[in-house]
Amino acid sequence: MELEFYGANCFRVKTKDASVVLDDTLSKNGAKSVTKKDEVAIFSQHQLITDDAAKTARLVLESPGEYEVGDLTVRGVQARAHMDEEGDKKTAVVYQMLYDGQTITFLGHVHPDIVDEVIEVAGGTDVLVLPVGGNGYTLDATGATSLIKKIEPDVVIPSYYHDDALTFEVPAAPLDDFIKTSGLQVDEELSNQASYKVKRVSDLESGQTKLVTLQKK
Repeated sequence: MELEFYGANCFRVKTKDASVVLDDTLSKNGAKSVTKKDEVAIFSQHQLITDDAAKTARLVLESPGEYEVGDLTVRGVQARAHMDEEGDKKTAVVYQMLYDGQTITFLGHVHPDIVDEVIEVAGGTDVLVLPVGGNGYTLDATGATSLIKKIEPDVVIPSYYHDDALTFEVPAAPLDDFIKTSGLQVDEELSNQASYKVKRVSDLESGQTKLVTLQKK
């Protein structure tokens, strides 16, 4: 399972028989949509759906549930979004993708006080992808660090941080803010690559979460 980063909270996950794109909001952020006509577009909130991605994709997913996309299993769990004003309101979906015993969990723009159901699904995931830009729109460095401690992933990949090439509805904090707050060391060997290939737990040093930063495609 291979993961590619396109800026903001947009990622592509590829397996032998599947290709899905998560949160392709790039046409709202001053860039071009990357979704292709043979791909499945997944959105972690309904309001993030863009016409460019939705009209191009062969299928759009935006709801909790379990889905089979080729050889990829996608699980969605309802969660409170960061900007949900009421605690009982849940407009976000946390997605986990499973392939060949490997998992990638995308938290999306969730509130830091996530429910036990999300912790149960995400706990111990191989790769945790979470936004860190803060400023009231999404998780900030402190909230993201707190969730990492609860979920205890093998690898953390940050998203939705300041990018000179993109425009955001709410300005995003720089990646360095999260790196300093989290106390995690960037894995130089795995970072700054065009993609990340999910590795089995046995291939990684046990007991220590790795921080991987990806180059934007």
